[in-house]
Amino acid sequence: MKHLRHISLFIAVIIATALRAAVYTPASLPNPKDEDRQHYVANPDGILPDSDVVFLNQCADRLQRQTQVELCVVALASIGEADPFDFAYELFQRWGIGGKGKNTGVLILFAEESHDVRIMTGVGIEGVLPDATCSKIIHDEMIPAFRQGDYGGGLCLGALRIYSICTNGDVPEELLNAKSVTNRGKYAEDEAWSAEDWIILVALIVFIAILIWASSKGNRNGRSGGYSSGGGPVIFSSGGSSFGGGGSFGGSWGGGSTLGGGAGGKW
Repeated sequence: MKHLRHISLFIAVIIATALRAAVYTPASLPNPKDEDRQHYVANPDGILPDSDVVFLNQCADRLQRQTQVELCVVALASIGEADPFDFAYELFQRWGIGGKGKNTGVLILFAEESHDVRIMTGVGIEGVLPDATCSKIIHDEMIPAFRQGDYGGGLCLGALRIYSICTNGDVPEELLNAKSVTNRGKYAEDEAWSAEDWIILVALIVFIAILIWASSKGNRNGRSGGYSSGGGPVIFSSGGSSFGGGGSFGGSWGGGSTLGGGAGGKW
């Protein structure tokens, strides 16, 4: 029994590690707006605490209602060997971030394993958030927090800075009147599963099969199963936030596209 428990625990740890280190592709990453129209944050690996997810959603919702700028934040444990620019570009195109005919979308991509962060913008907002400004936000606001292990805080600071720039002075009127050609290209439709998707699926099936085999072997030997258990501060608070109220834009992203503006950095 003791031996079987060790095997079961070992397999469970492997499965948990595999799930935690799952490598997402732009095609396989769930769109947060499919769950709720006021969700702008993709946090499938649980990297960000709930309080920071709430703040980011509220900030993005307020920004969209005031300026029609669509801000999406994606925090992933890993993007594998993918280039951060290519990953962000394809994801931006697939989700159509930014209103159709306006292209005032912004994507913040965070990859924990490779220490990459990237801001990507639609062509309709590049006058407000040029590449140099995006780079300054990354290096002045976000990376210092990331280096302290405060991933949620860094993303919140970056989103807050974007909100501040886009809602300053006459900028909201400029953004509301923005017009740009939408071109989502080859990523408009979902494609077949990638090789990475199939590898992850096969690996999980193998792990589960081993677990079932180990359990059945233990039962044949008169043993019982081994499944029973043995005897950074958050800098943003959702409570009292001014980013309240529901958004007037529902459903998926607005059908925008990007020409690849923005900036990236490492910490």
